[in-house]
Order: sequence, then structure tokens, then C-alpha cells
Amino acid sequence: MRLDSARDLKLQVLGEVVDPLATAVARVRPARARALAVSLGLPGLDGDPSLLGLGARAVETVPQVQRSLALGVAPHGRGFRLAVRLQRTALRDSPILEHLRKRARGEVDIRLVGRIDKRARRSGAGASAQAADAWYRRNTRPLLLGASVGHVDVTAGTTGGFVSRGAATCLLSNNHVLANEDRAAVRDWVVQRARFDGGKEPADRVARLLRSVPLKRRGANLVDAAIASVERGTAHDPQLLRGLVNGRDRKLKGVGPELIDEGAVVYKLGRTTGPTKGRVTAFELDNVVVGYDQGNLRFDGQIEIEGSGTRPFSDGGDSGSLIVNARMEAMALLFAGSDMGGRNGAGLTYANPIHRVLASLKATLLW
Repeated sequence: MRLDSARDLKLQVLGEVVDPLATAVARVRPARARALAVSLGLPGLDGDPSLLGLGARAVETVPQVQRSLALGVAPHGRGFRLAVRLQRTALRDSPILEHLRKRARGEVDIRLVGRIDKRARRSGAGASAQAADAWYRRNTRPLLLGASVGHVDVTAGTTGGFVSRGAATCLLSNNHVLANEDRAAVRDWVVQRARFDGGKEPADRVARLLRSVPLKRRGANLVDAAIASVERGTAHDPQLLRGLVNGRDRKLKGVGPELIDEGAVVYKLGRTTGPTKGRVTAFELDNVVVGYDQGNLRFDGQIEIEGSGTRPFSDGGDSGSLIVNARMEAMALLFAGSDMGGRNGAGLTYANPIHRVLASLKATLLW
């Protein structure tokens, strides 16, 4: 189908199925879910909260945001299809899927992606022996894209790039990397390398938190982003993408177009998996529910990427990585991922479009 048709269908299905169902279950309203099932002609739903894995628990502990379906647009030949991403295994046998197939007249790309979590390095998760001494986990002076970085109370994330905001030169990464999921205060210290990789205070201080986009527990988030002003006298290289393509260095060439190319080949440098290559499998994904320390958060308008070959495109600790296209233009900021899905079964990566990131921070990418 045409792009406009895929976009319109996505919005219709979100309003008809996904948003009402998620609301009904999150509020423990079986009657409402039953009414929805009847109106859609979906026998077998019966408003059963177990459809979304809601076991017996105190009502006040039920998460406000439930994992269910994410909907977006998937490239397909010279056209597009409705992208349906299942975040719960139980939904594979749900009558909802047959309803979606009929609505899309078969032009649908359905994938099980499972649980999606932020891509910060989890405490206690060790580095692989192969990459434990990689340059991107050590101190890098000048500061480089792809290197280990983090707020002083965060395990580890990745330096995504450098931006200007007013008179300040800043490093770019995620809120959960630089602002500790909104727990940090402006002017808190950021260290490179990050604490999980041996960074220490005060020796490895390189920047101070300047601005972050708050994470919303209710409603849809668009970005997970923050910037920290680089300390005066700390050298940085806003262009070098060290060893990005087949072990060879590349240079950042600015910001790419807002519309993602069909099946676009992309690259990233990250603190955990280093340089990787992938392919865009969906974009404009709405209702992507991501696990954070503070609970489940919804994100709209996201990009999905699968890794090439047998490797995942990202892993924990790659949060904040800048994703570039084959022309070395910035496309997106990596923030989350799953452990299943994709052609190689190694999981999928989710990223914020870079234009939206820069606009939210009122910043300009340096290169």
C-alpha cells in the first residue's frame, strides 16, 4: 500500500483497538474490554485481563501502561505495510490479529518482539571477554562518539554525539544515561568512562548535565534524550566514527532526511557492542512500551532496527548511540531494545528520530 494509506490505517487501528484495549486492562475494567470485543466482532477476548498477562495482584499495583501491540509502518518492496509488533507472546493466538489482517487486506507485517527495555548497562552484567578492553570502554581524549559515558550514579551508556545549545558545547545521550531517569539535577557530573567501566570521580569528570527531556509516566513519550555541557578544556571530536564500517574510520556528515529510506542500511557505535550494521524494519511505531526503573513508559513515533548477520544491532550499555545511514548522516538516537525478534532472532533495537531529539533539546548537531 502507499505510505499515506499505511499511516492512516495505523492511526485508525490505534484508535479502534490498541488504545481502548490497553486502557480497559490497565484500569482492570473487564466489562469495558468485553464491550470492545463485541463491537469489533472479536469472540474469545471476553475482556480477560490474562490476555495481557495481568495476574492476581493488588489493584493499586497494576502498571498504568501495559505491554500489548505497537503499530507502525514497515517497508515492503516499493510500498509499505502495517507493522504490528507483539509485546506479549499470548497475543500471537489472539483474534485481534485476524481482525488486523482483515483491516489491512493482508498487507501486514506481524512480528513477536517480546519485552522491550531501555538499553543502559544493567548492574552486575559483565562485559564480554572479547570486548572488555575495547577502546569504547576506556577513557578517550579527545571525547569520541560511541564511547562509554554516564551520570555519576548510572552504570554505563554511550556518547551519541556533540551538539551546541546557545554558547554551550554539549555531549548528547539519553535521559536515562545522563539524567538518571529524571533523578539527576542540573549541573550533576557526567563521567567518561562510565562508572561501570571503571570511571572515577573526580578524575573522569568531563561534563555537567545541562538539559533533559522529562520522561512521562502517563501519555506518550517521543524521545529519551539529554545533553551535558562539556567542561572547558576537555577536547572532543564531533566527527570521527572510529572503525565504524569494516573496521575503517568514517566521519559524520551532518543530519539526514526526516523520512527514513525503505529498508535503509544503518550503522552505530556503542559502548557494549561497538560498531554494528543493521536495517530499518519499521518506523513511526506508536505504543512501544519500554521498561524503565520507574515502570513501563509508552513511546510513539519510533524507529525499529534489526542487526545484520547473526549479531544484535545493540545490547545493554549501547543507550545513547548515534545511528547513521550509509551516507554517514545522523538518523536516530538509540534508547531501547528487545532480546527476541528480527530475522536472526537476536532482538530488535528502538530509536528516536534525530530531528525530534534535536528539536526537543533546542540543540544543533555538531559535525
